Amino acid sequence: MDLRIALDRFRDAAVARFGEPAGSQLAALARPGFELEEVTDERAATGRCALGGPALLEPGTPWPEYDGFPLSLLAVLDTGALAGWLGEHLPRPAGLLNVFILEPARGVSYPPGTDFADPRWLRVLPADPARAVPAPTPPGDAAVFDHSPLSAVPLLTMPDVWSEAVRGVDFGDEHPMAVADALEDLYASCPEMGELSTGASAFGWPVGELGSIVNWEDSHTHLLTLTDGPSEVPTLYFSIPTEAFRAGDFSQAVVTQETY
Repeated sequence: MDLRIALDRFRDAAVARFGEPAGSQLAALARPGFELEEVTDERAATGRCALGGPALLEPGTPWPEYDGFPLSLLAVLDTGALAGWLGEHLPRPAGLLNVFILEPARGVSYPPGTDFADPRWLRVLPADPARAVPAPTPPGDAAVFDHSPLSAVPLLTMPDVWSEAVRGVDFGDEHPMAVADALEDLYASCPEMGELSTGASAFGWPVGELGSIVNWEDSHTHLLTLTDGPSEVPTLYFSIPTEAFRAGDFSQAVVTQETY
């Protein structure tokens, strides 16, 4: 699927349903993203994208910790393998992105005084794919997740129909409920939108109601969403201010956890 063609088709469908300027305004919100699925005989792995397993770090990179407690490698995103679909929506070439979280092994307690508002419980470490080598989780109390290669399925994504971004579109006098219903029908009719589930996804817009993702801002780049992934936390949303991504400052990545 070609991104430019997919965006043009979605714009045409949006204009046909809502007219102008709403159709073009709506289409401008579309972002390319990926559904992350398990590898099968029919679906090959996308680069080195994976859940769990060893981190892929450059030699000499220290393993991230929270007050001396090793973090757990949750996922690796191979942005080089994703760049063709993301185009200009990838703020900069980033190689491999290793995503870590604080998660003790089963039966082990969190470190005393753990503060989940402290950004140190999440780390995103980039690595040059030409230099990266497998790095296992240090032995000890951190959870170790099984390695599971991922296949990234390209699609277009949109913010949820009640988001501030969609509310900013000029739909004229149409009732908000009618607009929401029409948007759901529009998305369902466009093959470019795919069937983004609430499972694992990368880039694009996060799945779900943006208002519930407390650390999300529209100026962010969505990195990863995991629902019912290897972590014991039911849903995790990872994002980073786009300007920080562009500057290569992944220390500003944030995560929102849903525990219900």
